[in-house]
Amino acid sequence: MSSSRRFVAALIRLTLVVLALLLVGRYFKNKFFASHGTVHVQREAPPATEALGPGDMRIYSADSSVDLVLSGNNILAGLSPKTVDKVKDEMQKETDSDTSGFAGSISKIVKSSVAGAIGTHAVFPLSDIRDIRVDDGHIVFDAKDGKQHDLFGNTKVNGNKVSNSFRPDDAQKFVEAVRTRMGLPAAR
Repeated sequence: MSSSRRFVAALIRLTLVVLALLLVGRYFKNKFFASHGTVHVQREAPPATEALGPGDMRIYSADSSVDLVLSGNNILAGLSPKTVDKVKDEMQKETDSDTSGFAGSISKIVKSSVAGAIGTHAVFPLSDIRDIRVDDGHIVFDAKDGKQHDLFGNTKVNGNKVSNSFRPDDAQKFVEAVRTRMGLPAAR
């Protein structure tokens, strides 16, 4: 194949990757952030090896793919450190094997960007939450703006809904820790 054909093919791949990233970014923006005035984004949660402060708490889903962290006056929700490390390792293996030419360079840039953002957590300030509870196996909170939010909503990891993948006793302990931090009475 001539070098001009390779260049055109690489340019087409680059265009498709950029288009895919734009579409995925727009989907996530509309899906998770458009209607949630109470959510912010934080690049990394406290590492699993780092001790949390007094009264802080971290729970993991039953398969350890996602975590919820009560840290200070915020609830952080995202992929667990174990899952982040697994994804980064898999991406690194793919990057190591795909190093040829312009397409390899673009691939490295895209994978590096994704790897840098994979540990991003949604942050819900406690000051924006009126009430929190476990409702039918889901951790749900009522925001001060009147909206009700199901943490993780319809999000799926490995084909399973995340919102109902926390052990019931862990979910209840987490809710009680949040309620205590907020100065609310124990859940009924």
